[in-house]
Amino acid sequence: MGNKQSQTKQQKQPKKFKIDNDQIKKLQESTNFDKVEAKKLFEVFSELSNGGKVPLNRQQFKDGLSKLEQCGLKNLDNTPFGDRLFDLLDTNKDGSVDLQEFISGLSILCKGSVEEKLELSFKAYDLDGNGYITKSELSQMFQQAWISGFKALSYQTNEEVNKDDLNNFSEEMAQIFADGAFSSLDVNGDGKLSFNEFKQFAMSHPKITATLNGSKKDVPITFD
Repeated sequence: MGNKQSQTKQQKQPKKFKIDNDQIKKLQESTNFDKVEAKKLFEVFSELSNGGKVPLNRQQFKDGLSKLEQCGLKNLDNTPFGDRLFDLLDTNKDGSVDLQEFISGLSILCKGSVEEKLELSFKAYDLDGNGYITKSELSQMFQQAWISGFKALSYQTNEEVNKDDLNNFSEEMAQIFADGAFSSLDVNGDGKLSFNEFKQFAMSHPKITATLNGSKKDVPITFD
């Protein structure tokens, strides 16, 4: 029995992978991370991807984010960007995220400048990737922001929220917010926002606030 318990403990321990110091150095030099941070990210990626030999699929990527609390990403799924981040970091659009894409993207999220985070946020809203944000795209992301806020409040207060009411109210508020944004920023009336127009709005309206029975939850509308 003692041997069986020992074997069980060994099976539960995460597999250790050999650290490639040359690769760690390259990752450090090409990102905003220091050596210790780059090594930690390399270890997380390696644990999820069989020693770094294969890129991450969407579920593996999501699992990896849960391990990166020190980067401020612990609650990323409670934002409008949880599902979009994988697509943004998959820069070559092959349906997976390799080591360089993983760490380069997280470098922006964790240690990027305000401008870099705004640029990544703009790409998150630009669902079709045409370089502009339509009112429909803006409304969709705003709706996800309100849904995220209400879900977080429901969890915090242990109160159930009717799904249909949540979707309807979130859609209504998102449309009001999007109408207001386009009314003030789309001065040429072309029905789309450029990066500079989006930046102006995001800097003046950095978050939305969901309320539930007196409780409030702020949800940023950009990566912060």
